Amino acid sequence: MRLSQIALSVTDLRRTQRWYREVLGLEPAGGTNLFAGPLASMVQGVPRAASTCWWLVDRQDFFQIELFEFRSPLVRPLRDDWRPCDVGYTMVSVCVADLERTLERAAAAGTWPLTDPLGAEGGRRACVRDPEGVLIELMEDDPRATEPRERPRAALNAVTRSVTLSVPDLERSRRLFTEVLGLDVAKGPSLHGPEHEALWGLEGAKRDSLELWADDILVELVQYTDPAGMARPPGYRISDQGLLNIAFGFRKRAEFEAAHKRCLEAGLRRNGPPLRLGAWSVVYVNDDQGFSLELLHVEPWYEKRMGFRPRVTPKLAPLAGRTPARLRAERRFTKALVTGAAGGLGTELCRLVAEDSTALVLLDRDVDGLSRLAKELGDGVEVVKRELDFADLEAVDAAAAQLVAQHPDIDLLIAGAGLDRAQSLLAFDWRQARDDFTVNSLSNLVLLSHLAPAMARRGGGQVTAIASLAGLVGMPYEAPYSASKAALAAIAESARAELEPEGITFTVVFPGFVDTPMYRANAFKHTYAITPRDAAERIYVATLRRRESLHFPAREHAKLRLARLLPARYRDPITRRAMNPPGAF
Repeated sequence: MRLSQIALSVTDLRRTQRWYREVLGLEPAGGTNLFAGPLASMVQGVPRAASTCWWLVDRQDFFQIELFEFRSPLVRPLRDDWRPCDVGYTMVSVCVADLERTLERAAAAGTWPLTDPLGAEGGRRACVRDPEGVLIELMEDDPRATEPRERPRAALNAVTRSVTLSVPDLERSRRLFTEVLGLDVAKGPSLHGPEHEALWGLEGAKRDSLELWADDILVELVQYTDPAGMARPPGYRISDQGLLNIAFGFRKRAEFEAAHKRCLEAGLRRNGPPLRLGAWSVVYVNDDQGFSLELLHVEPWYEKRMGFRPRVTPKLAPLAGRTPARLRAERRFTKALVTGAAGGLGTELCRLVAEDSTALVLLDRDVDGLSRLAKELGDGVEVVKRELDFADLEAVDAAAAQLVAQHPDIDLLIAGAGLDRAQSLLAFDWRQARDDFTVNSLSNLVLLSHLAPAMARRGGGQVTAIASLAGLVGMPYEAPYSASKAALAAIAESARAELEPEGITFTVVFPGFVDTPMYRANAFKHTYAITPRDAAERIYVATLRRRESLHFPAREHAKLRLARLLPARYRDPITRRAMNPPGAF
């Protein structure tokens, strides 16, 4: 079985492609903007997949480096504390014709070796990081030197020799790659010895390893015992920055189908059924340790169209422009104040903000939830937590004054605290309604009255107010909630008109049904709800873009906009169908 592709998720496609061309001497092989929409999501297993893809080739036949720049979903940046012992695809090894010249080009591109080259002349190794933080080992010696292969582009500087996987269970990975995928165990000296660990910053590390030939390229399986690697973070997606997966290529459809069948019989999980498009077919499968593997069939006559032969990069790509990933790098906040931080949506927003190394001030009445979140986010990120009941305006006023004095550098407010407790007007508790209204709207006005002067003094800031689609149309049994969320939107709009000249921007978010504890506790008849992570990503991207407003899901927003235009005799039956009476669910 042939390894035909190594794929990366990158945050700046032009910059990264330029690095591989100028430093390693790879040739462009075209690209596409077509990997988007439901079919792309089905194949890749990521929500709302949309990306620009460019390909690069080296000396060898039927092999490519594939670069994805996702414009959706939001790309999670590579952790600052990532180490090559952590679980995942970790390194690509490349044999270069001239190591000294390659290192000079790398230095000119702003990437220097992590250590001095190691080894004797003709067998030296060095390790650099590409612009995305991916480890690239540069080597003078080719593991195939004793069995040379014909290379159609022999004049190029580089040929990819191996990809390394750091796995939690070496034996399980061995069975997958040998018994299911049919790779051959490599004989002879190991690709890496203990002395090489220093090249990528793990001097003295202990590990077990196995090298396998995937035709002309090695797959190196490594299980580190000291230091033990960290597992992938919760919510990991292959669209996260870094090495994404590898692909095994087939020139005959029957071989592709046979490999797919073996994978399913071995218990591998596929994201969806194979996409068969005549000249090429593809399916992504996942092993029980979380590794994504692609099976790719391409007819020989179609290889150039699929990026396996040199071809000019399309001028129209990338469509993404300033992708969310680039915005995260360009528009990081200094310190964010998040209310309702311990809730389902608030927690996901805090995680996203923390990924950008932004300091956090967390407010919520759930002390235990705050403690758990602060502990999760604490490594490498400044986190301050404070218990606060937003139904108590005196307490909010005092806390806001104190927080602004202690943290004058807050430049982002995410107003996410909220209560939604449906009740009938035939059995109405006005005290509960008062508290709901206070939490959802008035508390944010009090908080903003302290933060706005501080933001204005430091030249500006951003406020993201989490309203609701329910604030667009009054919902039955939701009078306090609908009214308070409409009030929050009005507060934000009024504040924007006053404070925008001071550099303070506002984003008003109108989410629909998000699968949080508050949603599950209420009387909605709807079974459709998006995940908190999905909602948080949309909100954070809108915040980075400084959008005036955001409404989602689009389907629910369209229905409510239409309902708003209808006379009450038509609109009210629609809203009644959306709700159950309190206590009837």
